[in-house]
Amino acid sequence: MFKNISRDKGFYRTLFVLSWPGILQNLLSNSLAFLDSLMVGSLGERYLSGISLANTLFFVIALTLFGFQSGSAVLIAQYHGKKDEVAINRVLGIGFGLSFVFSATVALLLLLFPEQIYSLTTNDPELAGIAADFGRIASVSVVFNAMSSIYLSAQRSMENPKLWMYVLGASMTMKTLLNRVLIFGLFGLPGMGVRGAALATLLARVFEFLITFAYAAKFSRFRMKLAQMSHPGKYIFIDYLRFSLPVIINEALWGLGSSLYTMIIGHLPNAVEALAAYSINMNLLRVVESWFIGLCQGGAIIVGKELGGDRRDNALKAGYTLLAVTLCIGAAIGISIAAAGKSLLMPYVFPLFGASTATMNTGGRMLYIMAASVPFRALNCVCIVSLFRSGGDARAGMLIDLICVYFIAMPLALFTGFVLKTPAHIVYMMTCMEEFVKIAFVLWHFRKMTWLRNITR
Repeated sequence: MFKNISRDKGFYRTLFVLSWPGILQNLLSNSLAFLDSLMVGSLGERYLSGISLANTLFFVIALTLFGFQSGSAVLIAQYHGKKDEVAINRVLGIGFGLSFVFSATVALLLLLFPEQIYSLTTNDPELAGIAADFGRIASVSVVFNAMSSIYLSAQRSMENPKLWMYVLGASMTMKTLLNRVLIFGLFGLPGMGVRGAALATLLARVFEFLITFAYAAKFSRFRMKLAQMSHPGKYIFIDYLRFSLPVIINEALWGLGSSLYTMIIGHLPNAVEALAAYSINMNLLRVVESWFIGLCQGGAIIVGKELGGDRRDNALKAGYTLLAVTLCIGAAIGISIAAAGKSLLMPYVFPLFGASTATMNTGGRMLYIMAASVPFRALNCVCIVSLFRSGGDARAGMLIDLICVYFIAMPLALFTGFVLKTPAHIVYMMTCMEEFVKIAFVLWHFRKMTWLRNITR
């Protein structure tokens, strides 16, 4: 693996150009989301725990939409390698249509039945009520986010990753400013608490949608053509389903599994403290994950373009280089988190969330478990999300993900939480077993090289 880390400057220049907008955009978005959690946490631990439950469902929805985006992105990256704009328009049309149907359906359900839905996530009625208040108002935001994300993902696959960075950066900045105004009440407006956070989310997604499609109307290098988008053709549609369905199923069920982890913790005896500790750690994790998620995005474009141009050896060599770079970054992040735990994060960051002593003790133990899992998360992410999918082999990633979640981590978490009745940090450690076991399957499949495919027609 590491012998491939020595590459010409041109490769690293291309990887940097394609990755840094994704890294910066994810860092900005997740850092601002971290600030949002701080604002909600200042209302009290129960509100932080309630928002954590609310976001479990939005996390599943976002991951399912990411599946639609990934299906589009795989095909668009390879057709971009062939310079086939007609096929790209047809793929975009399918992505828009399916994403709208899905997002509108879940938005309607959340709008009409938020209490019933969120009562399934916890046995604490007050936490379920806080989550339902957020979910009802924020529900429509998923439709606007679905439409803008499909287009932004397509532009990133066509080597224009900066657009996503600018648009998401602008919308997340707006969301943070609106949170400050609407949660606490500024400029003569009343403080709305959790409802204010939900309204800020909705308004930011509408803003994101408007600036995305204003750009699409002006962008001349690639023109969306309604006639091609509305008539994708049988073969393009079959290809989209063939390469998208495994990703959609993968993301939806993996996201559901991750949300079930939250629900398991939400049903433990000390649910408020456990959920607050878990929420703080997940916010930290999302910030540090920005580094290798951006790398995944840049790497997928490189590998997809090489395969679309029938340069299989170049794609494989790029894959080995991405693995080596990702492992170095993941290890550095994990060590940094562990080193900063007692000296920085626990004494200075945790109290910003209004964490109690019990929450800090539980969260501190979770922090070290998370640090140990980061290098494995990084490698699993770059293989499944970047390499396997860009090669059109999403099915392998789906099987590996779902086996590790539903047959390894989930049973262990349920057993330790409800049979052995262990502390929350032990239950969290069992959820991380997913990453520790997954790495063996991932590297085995990578070395088989069956994921290296040209899937264009």
